[in-house]
Amino acid sequence: MLNIGSKIPKIASVQKSIENFMHSSVIMQWDNISKTILILAMGGLDFLVWILWLVYSYHSPELNHWIDSAHYPFFLSFYILAAVLYFILIFICYRYKRNKLFQKYMPYIAVGYFGITMLFAGFAIGTSNPATIAGYITVVTVGLVLYERKIIYSTFIPGTIILLLLITLCAKDLIIYAPIFSAELDAGNLYQNSFWVYSMLFLYTPIFIVSIVLFEVLLIQWRNRELLINEISRRDPLTGILNRRSIGEFLKKLEDQHEMYAVILLDLDYFKKINDSYGHDVGDQVLITVSNVLSNITIDGDCLGRYGGEEFILILPALNKDQAINIANRCREAIAETLIRNEDGTEFNISASFGVAMSDETSKKEDVIRMADQALYIAKDKGRNQVQFLS
Repeated sequence: MLNIGSKIPKIASVQKSIENFMHSSVIMQWDNISKTILILAMGGLDFLVWILWLVYSYHSPELNHWIDSAHYPFFLSFYILAAVLYFILIFICYRYKRNKLFQKYMPYIAVGYFGITMLFAGFAIGTSNPATIAGYITVVTVGLVLYERKIIYSTFIPGTIILLLLITLCAKDLIIYAPIFSAELDAGNLYQNSFWVYSMLFLYTPIFIVSIVLFEVLLIQWRNRELLINEISRRDPLTGILNRRSIGEFLKKLEDQHEMYAVILLDLDYFKKINDSYGHDVGDQVLITVSNVLSNITIDGDCLGRYGGEEFILILPALNKDQAINIANRCREAIAETLIRNEDGTEFNISASFGVAMSDETSKKEDVIRMADQALYIAKDKGRNQVQFLS
């Protein structure tokens, strides 16, 4: 009896793995050897499909007359040899992937080999047919996304010249057009011949599917990387909370919407002494710890950011004076209760001084921050580790 229930978690796990792969930046961050292995695997699989279709067609009584029996052994041997060499190159890539010289030149060799074999396969079925042209454009497009341009251009430019030359020579009847097909097929209307149509599908579909899937993965990962870069640009690299630029954007939005808000500025007391006594690594840990403490107190809709070296800012929309002062005191108490452990096991307390200010319907963001800064100065002047409000 089939236990369907037991398969559901496995299916969900596979779906989750695919989703994580699609939304990560794994391919974009691969080194050139890993990308080379991917390209070689794609080429090897394409040639395997082509071999199967060619063998099936030649040994099928209904299709055999469309294949040129004089050229069949040569092209079959070429396809087999090309596929084998693809997988040999994959093995070599795994074997020598840590060699610096190999890392530098193997992508050129692999891309060049890929281009040569694809051009020859395209010549076998006709250089000017839709499968050859579309496959050529698709592979080049994906290659330009995967590799540096100089690697692709080293094959693309001579490959394009060769392709145009082959098309010209075929058009002038100086060389055979589509030598893998019989004269009977070439003499007829190709686009109305079902065997020719199926051949194009079998020969181009693997490239098309792999390229589209790969291109879609790359596009998703590219977009996610752009979003990640944008998010990183908005955050303080040490603490992970918003940076000064993002704080300004948040305040500008509140100002444009004429929304009331409170600003809390806090400065860690005697932070220079902490750096001098315990070192900057411990100082950095203090900043990270304080940002975590403040993050646990703020709620959705609030803005928490690092405003300077040891200075933090909280922007609290739609709060009155008493609520803002209460939150500031909660933050002050939470920081004062936090113990910082040094590398040698010693522990010490930290504290912070707070300045609070409120906006009104006409106040500019610069004025509200200036008032909060003045209130912070008063708190420090009166002994630190306290909250002061200025209106």
